[in-house]
Amino acid sequence: MLQVIRLITVAIFMCHSTVWAADLSTMFTQKSFVQLLFQRLNWDKGLAKETLDRDYLQILGGKRTYTYEAENAFNEATDRVTVRSFTIYGPFTGKGWIMGVSDSTTADFTTLLPIKGEYILQAIIKGNGFIWNIGDKQFSASSNSDTFKVVEVGKTSLKAGVVKIRVTIPPEGAIDSFSFTAPDVTMIQPMAGWRFKEPLTAAQLSEVVVSLTGRHGQLPESNQSTPQKVTVFESATIPSTAAVTKTEEFGKFNSAEWVRADYHGSEIQIPVKSSTAGYFGITANVMGGHITGSVNEVSFDVLSKPYLSIVQLGLFRLESGDNLIKVNLPPMGGIDALYLSAKSIKPTDFLAISGIPGPPERVISFDEADSTLKSIINSNALIR
Repeated sequence: MLQVIRLITVAIFMCHSTVWAADLSTMFTQKSFVQLLFQRLNWDKGLAKETLDRDYLQILGGKRTYTYEAENAFNEATDRVTVRSFTIYGPFTGKGWIMGVSDSTTADFTTLLPIKGEYILQAIIKGNGFIWNIGDKQFSASSNSDTFKVVEVGKTSLKAGVVKIRVTIPPEGAIDSFSFTAPDVTMIQPMAGWRFKEPLTAAQLSEVVVSLTGRHGQLPESNQSTPQKVTVFESATIPSTAAVTKTEEFGKFNSAEWVRADYHGSEIQIPVKSSTAGYFGITANVMGGHITGSVNEVSFDVLSKPYLSIVQLGLFRLESGDNLIKVNLPPMGGIDALYLSAKSIKPTDFLAISGIPGPPERVISFDEADSTLKSIINSNALIR
């Protein structure tokens, strides 16, 4: 009898284990959703053939600075160039650089661009008379030096996917690397980041939908009573192109001192710590006219008055821990303080804005995720 009971127990356990394993194998995970997202939005063109998790994360992260080493991108079978690794032309990046021959020659570069956009092409080159052909555009570039120099080649619109470039290299010309750069685009991810092996919940789907449609501005203000003040002269490392001052002739400042650029202008880098990841409306007490900068590499571009006054920089995501805000002051421009106003990031806030039914922990199915994405696409609400 005892043996029978044991057999029944083992059978029940095996049955439950089989069902549990089946549930895991058919579970609609966050990675499943990302793959569906890329398929529906045609973002898969920017993926490598053998796609790794980091390839998805790179595109979802929205960073758009891509650097390619010349020695890895040229066609070894056809290009009349030689890979070198000595520093005759100065420091270089990667494992080496490529050098042309005694006469003019060409190199065919093949690269993968993850995200479409209008990009600035820069190259580290030595020599005069380079010609860069990308699609139907042609750019000329010269270093005007006997050593490697960073040169802006031109600006062009590119689709995600494989990009082919033909470069005419002048006699004895050399190329170290080249890069495509464009302003970063909105990061697409749940507030806590992606967990590819875990199921997708209603809260996470709603957070992604708000990111895809650029509606973080609709989040209510948090319950904190006053914005967090960041005093620039205390928080920033003041460069040689700026100085701390107490002068009162340029309007009201709310710190003991404020920072003013010299007649060259100055980039002020301001570290900011945040206890949690979240979205913050950021304003600044600044002066001097045209002011640019970035928050964690997401750019802003504003106009200020000839005296200290509050200017809205925009709404930005701050990560838990260290963040960096850069403010480019024009000649004789100034900055006193930054003010950070947190948005509420409760799951119920995202559910309300996105229209995704709760509760927050409800697990999302493939059909619901697909229907949600199709609805967003058909409404032309996407911002990327």
